[in-house]
Amino acid sequence: MIGRSFFLLSLLQAVVSGQWSADTPPDVTVQNGLCARIPCRYRYPSNLNNKPRTGIWYNSEKNKEDSVAFHSVDPSLESTKFQYRTRLSGVLRDNDCSLVIDNITQQDAGPYFFRVEFGGGNRFNYHPVTRLRVTDFTDNPTIFPAEMVAGQPVNVTCIFNTTCDGTAPTLTWVTPDYEPTSASHSVTQRGDTLIYTSVLSLTPALKHHGENLTCRVTYPTVSSEQILTLTVQYAPQNLSITSPDNVNNSWVSVKEGNSAAILCSVQSFPASNLMWRHLGVTLNTTRSSNELWMEFPQLTQQDAGVYQCVAENEHGTAERDVTLTVEYAPQNLSITSPDNVNNSWVSVKEGNSAAILCSVQSFPASNLMWRHLGVTLNTTRSSNELWMEFPQLTQQDAGVYQCVAENEHGTAERDVTLTVELSGWDRTGKCVVAVIVLAIILGVVTVSVIIIAIFWAARCRSKGESSVMQRKEQKAEDGPVESPYQELHLGDRDLYSEVKPC
Repeated sequence: MIGRSFFLLSLLQAVVSGQWSADTPPDVTVQNGLCARIPCRYRYPSNLNNKPRTGIWYNSEKNKEDSVAFHSVDPSLESTKFQYRTRLSGVLRDNDCSLVIDNITQQDAGPYFFRVEFGGGNRFNYHPVTRLRVTDFTDNPTIFPAEMVAGQPVNVTCIFNTTCDGTAPTLTWVTPDYEPTSASHSVTQRGDTLIYTSVLSLTPALKHHGENLTCRVTYPTVSSEQILTLTVQYAPQNLSITSPDNVNNSWVSVKEGNSAAILCSVQSFPASNLMWRHLGVTLNTTRSSNELWMEFPQLTQQDAGVYQCVAENEHGTAERDVTLTVEYAPQNLSITSPDNVNNSWVSVKEGNSAAILCSVQSFPASNLMWRHLGVTLNTTRSSNELWMEFPQLTQQDAGVYQCVAENEHGTAERDVTLTVELSGWDRTGKCVVAVIVLAIILGVVTVSVIIIAIFWAARCRSKGESSVMQRKEQKAEDGPVESPYQELHLGDRDLYSEVKPC
């Protein structure tokens, strides 16, 4: 009884003198499934430095045999739920009594205190207790993203930090596909923090853009992960040109006078700078956008042509052409010929060949026809040219010919007059014939005039002679003639004096 009282008195003195003390936190919080570490530094009287000692941790307010969480000498004394799960992180002789508990569960929560027992009967319970609090597992690994370019190898790093050196976590990767990858693992310590690192080596492809890369940390009873959505940079590709008016084999066709809009879009990361070009001139541009519209408020024929969309980012360039066609009715219909057309007239020598071309401007191409005297001679479909040919011209080929052009938007027509010239031989021969005929006619007329003149002259003379004879007979009855000369003279006078116009 006296010995016991002396022991208690010595113990009280040691406490009062500060020789028995420990540095432990009032509480420690740990996540379910991880390991817990209760930091502990203890002190004792210096005269016990060389004494053997036993370190014991209790999961209770007092030292009860069924609540032993750790026993440094005889682990069989440990409570069943703690066996093989507890240890000291330091060395008792170095005054380090820190306790580590692996694979924490909710049942491990509660008070903990340290007790030391020295050989020779010196022992001490270090109070106050440390309360262990267990929360849900929420710690996640951290992925440090790296710039990814399609086709170029890259390393992606995942780390997980813990302050407990108990059961080590496992870091694993979940990649988008089954393509070959490799990962290296390491553990470093910075103060009380253990840093678990995994480095994944992979070669990203365009198909990985937007997919998920997962780093997962696993303990025996819990796990967590972080998901990284991959942003794979790549040059512009799959450039497409579309329009509300439809694009058919890189062609856009719109009626003249209507509005039109054409969209250029591309896939790229980062977004491309886009531009529309026409005849070497930049029409409009946009920066850091994968879409660009080109608009025409009112189309004219001058808007028709080839337009080029160009997409560019830091990794490359893509481009594509589209042909804009403006549909319109036939116009500027013209008629030409190797024999020349003068004021809608074509003149060709008889017997020669001839060819006349009808051409027109229109889109879509017109249906053309040649007509003559209401009869269609020849036609062509979807062509803006049509020839009319004559292998050997005759007078019957002469006349007015009409060319008609028609498409879905309208009609145009024009006339040409074909004249057939006579050959040189025919013209000379006909002139000779005409002269001969004329000469014959003139000869006939002249002869007729002479005959008529002779007839009238003869008739008139006959009448004169009859009159003279009648006078002579009358004078004979009246008396003789004085002389022949006188008679003749008288007779001649009478004769001519009696001649009158017939």
